[in-house]
Amino acid sequence: MNNLNLKNLKLRNFRSHKSLDLDFYSHFIYFSGPNGVGKTNILEAISLFSPGRGLRGANINDLIKFNSEKLWDLYSIFKIANIFIEIEIGLDNKGKKNLRVDGKKKPLIYLTELLKIIWITPLMDRLWIGGSNDRRRFLDRLVMNFFPKHAKNCIIYEQALKKRNFLLKESEKDIAWFLAVEKQLSVIGYEIDKYRREVIELLIEMQINMKNQGFFPILNIDLDTQPFKNSEELFEELQKSRQTDFKAKRTLIGPHKSDLIVNHSIKNIQAKNCSTGEQKSLLLSFFILSSLAISRKFGKPPIILLDEIVAHLDKENLSIFLQQLISINAQIFATGTDINNLDILPFDTQSYSIDWSENKSKVSLNKNLV
Repeated sequence: MNNLNLKNLKLRNFRSHKSLDLDFYSHFIYFSGPNGVGKTNILEAISLFSPGRGLRGANINDLIKFNSEKLWDLYSIFKIANIFIEIEIGLDNKGKKNLRVDGKKKPLIYLTELLKIIWITPLMDRLWIGGSNDRRRFLDRLVMNFFPKHAKNCIIYEQALKKRNFLLKESEKDIAWFLAVEKQLSVIGYEIDKYRREVIELLIEMQINMKNQGFFPILNIDLDTQPFKNSEELFEELQKSRQTDFKAKRTLIGPHKSDLIVNHSIKNIQAKNCSTGEQKSLLLSFFILSSLAISRKFGKPPIILLDEIVAHLDKENLSIFLQQLISINAQIFATGTDINNLDILPFDTQSYSIDWSENKSKVSLNKNLV
């Protein structure tokens, strides 16, 4: 199996970091320090080497260091198998995000074909009890790792959806306008729904093939809507729904209304009705399946980002969780408030301490821990 490793990361005018250069030589990199010193900012920088707005979902202009007149820039060296690739992401003079790979400008979608990066943050603990929109975004980020085209599809679909909703709000009478936008919605929407379901099937297949689930519960995973047979069926449904949508002033059917449903298989109850501890376990089980499925599908593990890892589980179950991820030889970047949490890790760890000094983040490399 090929490896995917981040070997070097440089941050310029990014969040709390004016200038930061880091070299990575381990499969587990741990950033420790008190809250507010810039630990998560480093994980966020790494997450931006995947499509979208990263693990915080921030606007690209909000990533500029406070009181800095210069634009932010991220430079990295990734090792894929035995090939080193230089990747740079930053803002141009027009305030637009741009990508360069080995010095050549590339479309942002190219990242999905090149890298696989997934993450967990403390905010995701509320995934199962939050709104369906959060779960769709969570699923779509995963789908993008399997189907690079999915990222662009989601953008095109949202644009078409806004057009149709505008026509509904304006009570547009010209049917030709509706037919044109509904045709686009049906073609892209069907593909979005299909890709989501194919990834869910991959996760289910991965779960069946796992010999030992360990601490984490077995999941029942599905969408709460029936699949469309083809784009024509969705096209017809959009036309039938038009009068109802006129009254609601918005589009009431389509993949933007689907919800990701996860059940605790043994208890046969939805995740939202489980205890807080069970909800965390269901999330981590889903995350493990995703990591394993990516690794099997592409012959290389994803890069994994774990923000405040001790917030998710106690030390015993955290050790089990990490062992599952380590089994696929993934490179893991994690944050936590206490360096002593590392005593549970049975492998070499590259550890950094971060503190706030002279109005800036100060990052120090600790000795290797075993």
